Amino acid sequence: MFYGKARLIRQRKLADGIFEMILDLPEIAQTAVPGQFVDLYTEDPSLLLPRPISICDTDPEKGTVRLIYAVVGKGTDHFSRLADGSMIRVSGPLGNGYPLEEADSPFVTEIYVVGGGLGVPPMLFLAKELYKRYPDKPIRIFNGFRSTPWIEADFEPYGEVFSASDDGASGFMGNVIDAMEYRQVMAKDMDHEGVLYSCGPVPMLKALQNWQTRYEMHSFFSLEARMGCGYGACAGCPVRLRVPGADGDGERLASVCKDGPVFNGEEVIFA
Repeated sequence: MFYGKARLIRQRKLADGIFEMILDLPEIAQTAVPGQFVDLYTEDPSLLLPRPISICDTDPEKGTVRLIYAVVGKGTDHFSRLADGSMIRVSGPLGNGYPLEEADSPFVTEIYVVGGGLGVPPMLFLAKELYKRYPDKPIRIFNGFRSTPWIEADFEPYGEVFSASDDGASGFMGNVIDAMEYRQVMAKDMDHEGVLYSCGPVPMLKALQNWQTRYEMHSFFSLEARMGCGYGACAGCPVRLRVPGADGDGERLASVCKDGPVFNGEEVIFA
């Protein structure tokens, strides 16, 4: 794992409060897998805790890592004001990624990649790697936004892209569940078995958990959580998981940062 300073190659604003940064990070670019994240640190002594940000994409040949984040507090506001060429302390890659091998089964005839809000960026890294590994399997990509999509064309080389937004600015008014249901009905191929990978807010993941059971899909969710350390030492990001047993389901606690952020979607217990 890498811990040190990285040069900010380029930063740009994608939408109101949404920023993209490209970092010179060959150590992470060459080892990261879809679903992992990095911790970014400010130089402000009053902001000691790192800010976890999902990896949107990597370029191992150039040694770069692409991140997309939202300004939600003092830490991310600090990052948004950094000029190109600035140095940022980074650690990573952290967490466990998506199990791409789950799509290898001959019974899996479709792959669903579903992102919502700030859960959309890490889906790009995932879609790209799935396409490399399974170019002959249809990949259905569903992205949900509040309004105009700020990342969409990047997904087009890797599958069939559907974007949904609350106000219809994407072309489809509704949420990603609505878009997925519309696609299934219009395609008339609901007997296909698939695997579903997703990242997004809890309400979306909870709805997906219900949706997947209707179509006999296995799912894997990347959970969003407030993290203290990013290493599992502070117990600041617990998640409840089902433990199947002969006497009924039990429960266990896990840490989103260390044990996840990707979990079996059927096992996650949402409040």
